Amino acid sequence: MRRTIEVGLLLSTDGTYKRMGQNALAGAEHALEEINRNADYDFTLQATHINPQGFLHKYSEGSLQLMQAGIRHIFGTTTSASRKEIIPDLEQHASLLWYACPYEGFESSENVLYLGGCPNQTLIPMLHYALQTFGKRAWLIGSNYIWGWESNRIAREVLEAADGDVMGEKHVHLGSTSFSDVVQTLLTDKPSFILNNLVGESSYAFLHQLDAACTAVGLNLPVLSCNLTEAELTEVGDMHSLRLLSCGPFFEDVDRAFSQRQRRQHGPHPCSHYYTGLYVALHVFAQALHKSGSDEPSALCNYLYHHPQDSVLGTLKISARNNHSSLPCHIAELREGRFVVLHSEGKLLAADPYLTATDLSEFHSLRALAPAPRLRIVK
Repeated sequence: MRRTIEVGLLLSTDGTYKRMGQNALAGAEHALEEINRNADYDFTLQATHINPQGFLHKYSEGSLQLMQAGIRHIFGTTTSASRKEIIPDLEQHASLLWYACPYEGFESSENVLYLGGCPNQTLIPMLHYALQTFGKRAWLIGSNYIWGWESNRIAREVLEAADGDVMGEKHVHLGSTSFSDVVQTLLTDKPSFILNNLVGESSYAFLHQLDAACTAVGLNLPVLSCNLTEAELTEVGDMHSLRLLSCGPFFEDVDRAFSQRQRRQHGPHPCSHYYTGLYVALHVFAQALHKSGSDEPSALCNYLYHHPQDSVLGTLKISARNNHSSLPCHIAELREGRFVVLHSEGKLLAADPYLTATDLSEFHSLRALAPAPRLRIVK
């Protein structure tokens, strides 16, 4: 007789970044269907979903509700603020968060498995590509919390190494949708590219307003992101004057057969890297549970440290040193309603969350590409 293992899904399917959460939830639910049909497993996974609706305090309330019910494995949270909000609770209850979204790095917790990508797996390859392709005059914009702050700080360091120029920087509150002043500045500055670290509704509003303004004056601008995915394309819509590039561990263009299979089996959901992140996390959890015979967080982690896991993202290796996973890196551009891959790293990248092993001197070779004004930090 199969035993039942309870797991928690902590994902906001309402609120300013709901489309990310909705797509991640679809990935989790589809993985659960597949796992529970697998005759090789002697268990069934039963999930409880809590929707914090994008409110920070509700993440802590939700995680406590799950853990007080005896659930020790929580899959989800989207923003870094929501992840950080629940880490003290995870530590207190000896529970494990399976976090599968891109984040800004500079964190390592024994109670979190990081499966979504840190800057050396996303932002730094993206900036290397942009500096070679578009030039060295950058404008930085982000949501006013740790994702935007740290991502833009790292970008400034990279641009400094390449003798680039930060022409301006702006942070706005989550959910802000008025960008008229920033758009006018961008039309005047005409940067080589814009790094967009806005989240959810703010990002969509910014892109719509900037695209309309650029179209009116005949200006084309590249806009880069590490968190824009297929899950949000219905909100982004058609761009007429912006080149939208994104970076992540998965795009549908990478493995069309997987995306088509998922739609045949589960219905028409986008297979973004929010989708595949939670989908892979649940499958990795089930495989580790099957092989180790225990749902103790420490037992599962110890198994995964020594046994790389095959997945749609490749063969993932989780580091015992920092609880981060190796990941592929793809850079894609939005064309005619879908992301088309422009560049892929040759191998899966080991995570370096504190950038202690990442050599930014490679950006020195870009200094000779074109003269640039002296770097200035804009607050």
